[in-house]
Amino acid sequence: MKATKWQWALAAVLAVSIGFQLAAQEPPRPTPAPKASRQTQGVREDAKSKSKSKTKKESPEQAKQRAAGIRAVVASLGLGEGSRIADIGAGGGRDTWVFASIVGASGAVYAEEIIEEKVKTLRQEAQQRGLAQVRAVLGRDDDPCLPSGAVDMAFMHHVYHHLTKPREMLRAIWQALKPGGYFVVVDQRLGTLQDWVPREERGKKHYWIAETTVVREAREEGFHFVRCAEDCWPGKDQFVLVFQRPKTPSTGRGDPDPFLPLPLEETQKLFVPVGDSFQRPVFIALGEARQLIKPILQKASGPGLDVVLEEWATQKTERPPLPPGVSLPSVLTERGDPHFAPEPSNAVFFLDTYHLLFHHETLLAKIREKLSPAGRVYILDRKSSGQLSRREASHQRRISTEMVKQEMKKAGFRLCAEIQPPAADRFLLVFDKAER
Repeated sequence: MKATKWQWALAAVLAVSIGFQLAAQEPPRPTPAPKASRQTQGVREDAKSKSKSKTKKESPEQAKQRAAGIRAVVASLGLGEGSRIADIGAGGGRDTWVFASIVGASGAVYAEEIIEEKVKTLRQEAQQRGLAQVRAVLGRDDDPCLPSGAVDMAFMHHVYHHLTKPREMLRAIWQALKPGGYFVVVDQRLGTLQDWVPREERGKKHYWIAETTVVREAREEGFHFVRCAEDCWPGKDQFVLVFQRPKTPSTGRGDPDPFLPLPLEETQKLFVPVGDSFQRPVFIALGEARQLIKPILQKASGPGLDVVLEEWATQKTERPPLPPGVSLPSVLTERGDPHFAPEPSNAVFFLDTYHLLFHHETLLAKIREKLSPAGRVYILDRKSSGQLSRREASHQRRISTEMVKQEMKKAGFRLCAEIQPPAADRFLLVFDKAER
């Protein structure tokens, strides 16, 4: 028996109705989970993305100024056509394309990133732009994976503060540079650290680094500090630090511009106790000069104190080692304030540290409060041949005696002795409290 037209139409309507009912009863299908990020390599890029989301988008004028800043930095280092430059943490290639125009077809730009997709995108973009000199490189969070001894300049823009393994990264960059090659760091936080967080947390979250931290770590990993180059860069509140791999052969470990050795036995004789003994002496000492703490303590009565400068420390708990057999309580300065206990002291020793100070006005005021009426301040440090700014003195690890005298006088101290230095690169000044 054949179905009539109205029977076929009725069947179709019933089928559609049943289909809607089944669809309404069926649970929704789960949305596919996003692909897992490469945790071993993606930390720096994830953090950079978060930090960029917190900043305003760069305007065309700002982009133009930034490109001009890059050109000025490169030119100031005598680089240009034919040079080989590494853009570490290249992102989308904003600076890479500027570097490519600077070095030309005869040069090379290594655009480094730590996520494969980023590297692939950089490679494709370079091909579309016809920039054969751009070479996209897949790096790691501890190594940019650049060819050894091939780079004239390595460049980081707002990348250093995300490094979780800065020492390893610095060693790898040092190896990638030619002897005499430059390392340029552009980042944000002039002065000393304010974000005291473990390094491993910097990769996942956004915390600014301090210029003092960058300088200390770079110097200790074999880089020579050249200069501050903010005069080349647009914008405020950013530091531009230029370092160099030494031209002479070296292993790359340790400061290439060390202090001269101190004749310790001869040096300790220069510190004559005030009265019978030093009372509760305060030490602000680094390097080999810390060895002087022990013989000075032997002439002391009452407990001493070790003051750790925030200009030096990279973690709140970091402390320089004490001489064998010495135990001292320690405090870390906070914006120059050591938070001294009320008991007075008659001796404060800056031993190869005064040059580091960024917060000298606060620290010296606190020292004057703590110093007893007959107390003395001893400053042993490395002298500079010319006048440096306060910031340059800290980074160059040397200071002029005139700057020390001026700062101490302003803080309410009087020069009472200028002693023959124990080493050719040092000076030794002694101050007491001036009457007010």
